[in-house]
Amino acid sequence: MNFRERTETNEQQAVGQGDAVSQVDTTEKLSETEEPRTSLFALCGLGIATVAMVGWICALGWLAWRLADWLLF
Repeated sequence: MNFRERTETNEQQAVGQGDAVSQVDTTEKLSETEEPRTSLFALCGLGIATVAMVGWICALGWLAWRLADWLLF
């Protein structure tokens, strides 16, 4: 199979796929979905995770400061 035959085959496949997509009936209405509710439990969990992350970053910074102080002086 040479390059020209491959190109023609790819074009034929693209045309065929376009036909299949265009035949889809799009007149059906989508069902109405409920808006997501905010969970207080999820918000509390995210708050606790945020506090823990900030605390961990502060602890690492403090340790780095103490290590630098010990090494330099």
